[in-house]
Amino acid sequence: MSEKAAVSGKFVQFGDHIDTLETVDTVFRAQRKLSFTYGAVFFGVTLAIPALSVWVPAWYSTPIWGGFTANYFVVSLAYFVFLWVMAWTYSKQADKLDEELMHIAEAIESKAKAGGAQ
Repeated sequence: MSEKAAVSGKFVQFGDHIDTLETVDTVFRAQRKLSFTYGAVFFGVTLAIPALSVWVPAWYSTPIWGGFTANYFVVSLAYFVFLWVMAWTYSKQADKLDEELMHIAEAIESKAKAGGAQ
């Protein structure tokens, strides 16, 4: 890449793209919120499986279908389905977030260019 970044007190410009402190902060906050939310759900569900085995004996000792217990069913099938669904929804929400933030960045970029042209 032959282009160099121009750094100012309020923004960084690389080619035609301008990143302001506000856009970077907005992106980081939104991505952090999304990531921590999904991380907390993952941690909670993962921790719930052994916790149920400790506090609810029927969870691992009562057959629900063909000799399978609820614990076995969840660990062998439902948990993996949950993880795939969670990964898919996270991906879709992250893409949606990226699109929204791109529009914000474009608005700030056009405002910065208009301010520089005056």
